[in-house]
Amino acid sequence: MFQAIGLTKSYRRGRPPALLDLSFDARGGQVTAVLGAEGSGRSTLLRLALGLERGQGAALFDGRPYRRLRRPEREVGAVLAGPGQVAGHPGRQARAHLRMVAAAVGVPARRADQLLEQTRLAPAASHRLRTYSPGMCRRLALAEALLGDPKTLLLDEPTLHLSPKNSEWFHAFLRAFAAGGGTVLISLRSPQEAAVLADHVVTVELGRLVADQPVTEFVRTRLRDEVSVCGPQVGRLADLLAGSGAAVRREGGTRISVAGASRTEIGELAYRHGILLHELADRTVEDASPGFARWQAAPQPARQSAPQAAARSAARSGASAHTGRRSGPHTATPVAGQIGSAEEPVPSLFTEPAETVVLLTPGSAVAASVVGGGPARMRANGSLSSVSGPLYRDEPTAPLDRSE
Repeated sequence: MFQAIGLTKSYRRGRPPALLDLSFDARGGQVTAVLGAEGSGRSTLLRLALGLERGQGAALFDGRPYRRLRRPEREVGAVLAGPGQVAGHPGRQARAHLRMVAAAVGVPARRADQLLEQTRLAPAASHRLRTYSPGMCRRLALAEALLGDPKTLLLDEPTLHLSPKNSEWFHAFLRAFAAGGGTVLISLRSPQEAAVLADHVVTVELGRLVADQPVTEFVRTRLRDEVSVCGPQVGRLADLLAGSGAAVRREGGTRISVAGASRTEIGELAYRHGILLHELADRTVEDASPGFARWQAAPQPARQSAPQAAARSAARSGASAHTGRRSGPHTATPVAGQIGSAEEPVPSLFTEPAETVVLLTPGSAVAASVVGGGPARMRANGSLSSVSGPLYRDEPTAPLDRSE
């Protein structure tokens, strides 16, 4: 279990804190997502938890801070490197690198080989790290974090800029790790991905806690289902839908978004009135979070351009020289910048049954499959079962050896 208690971090005096009194719990057997835009303090939270930065408050792993863990590599695994960043020397082979780290952790070399198989990197184990793709680098970093068989995993945007297939694999793996009793704390910037992956969602903005809620409540309050309609006669269709009580939002001359009517109802209405449609698709979109809505509603000071500031300063200097008074120290007025970043629309990653991940532990094996769901239910369906057959296709059928 991970606990954040009053975490606060300020980088420069006079600037807003990166984190301000952030408190929440991440429980065992669950995937907890810390959701926020870029600059919201998600990465700072993970670095404070691992003791990589100093701040106020406490971050506890089963009641103890990271620096007081006797064998931290056996308790906590972390993946903080960005996509494409090589975990080791670019000229080393993946197997040699992982075995070297295993020796430093104090686990046998067979654990490194086992994790290469588990992360689907065994066929490329003899390749140089410089040849690894971003997805392979992330899998290798995950294998490195799992060498000590930790109870808790901390990951900073592990699927950022990865392909849908790699993202599906990561989701299935993390769900299987949590199903085995582990604690997963992951930072994300996509609400749609949080709805698919997490059991609990902690939303942060400007370093402050906005919401701490189960995923069902998060989906109900932050996501909504709508139908995207495209065609040359959507104007007529929009009038008909608005007359029937549906909420219609125009997105151009040939596209509208409809809430309050199902895809079937819209299609039948268009058919009855002879309206041609080119596209009719369900999708899930994000509602603005309460904290961001409050910030947008607050009045913001106007931003001055450089020529305007210079002219105003010169005018002050001239007035001061003319009256013979000494101008006092000039204090710059802080100007609030734009907060948040325009996030790219996240495509639906789960449209069909995808990866099956086998999670090996010293006494058992657990499998989890990601099954696609419709937009109305963007949630991974983790079907968990014991594995008694061969763990890999090229392995002969044999009972699990529980003596390891």
